[in-house]
Amino acid sequence: MTTIQTLAALQMNDVIYQVTGMCVVFCCLGLLSVILTISGNVAQRLDASRKAKAAAAQAAMAPAPASVPAPAVEAPVLPPSEVAAIAAGIYDAARSSITPEVVAAIAAAVKVTLGNEVRILDIKPVDTAYGQTGRTASIVNKNFPVRG
Repeated sequence: MTTIQTLAALQMNDVIYQVTGMCVVFCCLGLLSVILTISGNVAQRLDASRKAKAAAAQAAMAPAPASVPAPAVEAPVLPPSEVAAIAAGIYDAARSSITPEVVAAIAAAVKVTLGNEVRILDIKPVDTAYGQTGRTASIVNKNFPVRG
């Protein structure tokens, strides 16, 4: 009974304002729910297509069936002078504090980029004074910007 008396005490404009506000809130929540459902479906489809491409790439990289013999590949024989030059380059790189991992990374990058025709004969570290000068100039310019 008190609820009816309370509603009767309210003016009709106040009730309409409250109902309109609740309708706006529920409509916005429904719209957000629809948008999130659609974006979730799109994300699932994109993920499924990415997984399918990865599976196809994995299948393409799979080794040939065992029934087909692999062709025999002979390692190239280098003359002793080239072996000595390569060993000297690696030794010099090791002495100049370039790690074997860096030498291997450089050799792999050269092979992938230029092919088998190129041989690395020497790897030397670069003087870092140029880089240090650039960093110093960057710090100076940041602290004291040029006014123009």
